[in-house]
Amino acid sequence: MLPAAPRVPRCLSPPLPADPVSLSRAAVASARRHGFVAAGILRAGPALTHEIFLRWLKAGHHAGMLWLERHAAARKSPESVLPSTRSIIAVARGVAGRGHGNVARYARGEDYHDALRRELRGVIEDLRLLSPAGARFRVCVDTAPLLEREIAARAGLGFLGKNGLLIVPGVGSEVVVGEILTDLELAPSAAPADPFADRCGTCRACLEACPTNAFVGPRLVDARRCVAYLTIEKRGPFTPDEEATLGGRLFGCDVCQDVCPFNAALDPEGPPRGPFASIDPEELVGLDEAAFRARFSRTALWRATAEGLARNARAAVARAGAAR
Repeated sequence: MLPAAPRVPRCLSPPLPADPVSLSRAAVASARRHGFVAAGILRAGPALTHEIFLRWLKAGHHAGMLWLERHAAARKSPESVLPSTRSIIAVARGVAGRGHGNVARYARGEDYHDALRRELRGVIEDLRLLSPAGARFRVCVDTAPLLEREIAARAGLGFLGKNGLLIVPGVGSEVVVGEILTDLELAPSAAPADPFADRCGTCRACLEACPTNAFVGPRLVDARRCVAYLTIEKRGPFTPDEEATLGGRLFGCDVCQDVCPFNAALDPEGPPRGPFASIDPEELVGLDEAAFRARFSRTALWRATAEGLARNARAAVARAGAAR
């Protein structure tokens, strides 16, 4: 009988880079070149806010987003996404939309998932030229089971406001975030920040301005009352109470960002800007699947589905009719 072949680990860790500090600096510099307004390196480890997330789920604040329950355990560690993850490159990119409109500013142009993935792949291409052979990378943008805002805050990109959003100093909260997981041992770009730190002081502007009183406390949103959830994630018809809270919005809500002092330079009062900043709801009332696909397939509005966007439009038209 032939001897059994030696077992080879499925995921061999690459050799350590000769200079982890220089490679980390190169990663941050590459992210900046690719258009990210902030970037940082975090040593991988268990999520510090995972227990808070589990309590949020237990309270039912996630509403109909049942996939959050299914993947709750996976969010405890980035190794659930990429085995042997040692380091995380966290990035933030500013959104282009400005001014008021009936579509949230982050969703007024190209789908940010596509944009961030494309630019993060460019960062990986730059790093492969400098990294040991065999290094593994994984791009993550929103859909992977990670507590992304904690990662961004701990990597030094900014801090979490009372509205639960990442606030980048000098930029504000009008950003979207993404990550690169890698099994490379990179040097952290800063001392890990405390995700529980309160940098908002006594300000409660976001909590008090919410049109539906969706905040149950600082950084805790009850999605069942959140306009963003209702117009994007909710499936099926609105209740009369839900419809009454939308205020003519078709997709998302920016109120808790409009009132934030850290966003004071963003001119939310200006004219709507962006290809889909403000859409006439009359155009969408009879929206069918083919028309929806042709118009919105490369945008974040795709998430609402044709049926959901038409439902939102009918609510907006009914509100406008009642106001006349």
